[in-house]
Amino acid sequence: MRASPITMALLYFSIGVLLVFFAIQNVNTAGWNFWSYLIVSFAAIDFMIAYRFYRLRKVIKQLQKTNKKKKD
Repeated sequence: MRASPITMALLYFSIGVLLVFFAIQNVNTAGWNFWSYLIVSFAAIDFMIAYRFYRLRKVIKQLQKTNKKKKD
C-alpha cells in the first residue's frame, strides 16, 4: 500500500524540523562546525523533498480532474 503524497510530505517536513532542532542544539554546545553544516544540509534536503511531494499532490489532483472531464 502506498502512502499519499501529503503523508510523505508531512513525514519529510517533520524529519526536517527534527534535524533543524538537532542542529540548533549542536550549535549551542559546539558552535558552527562540520556536523552542524551537515545536519542543516540534510534538513534542507528533507524540506525540498517535502515540497516536491506537496507539489505532486497538486499535479495528481489536476490530472484526476482532467481525466474526469474526458470521461464525461
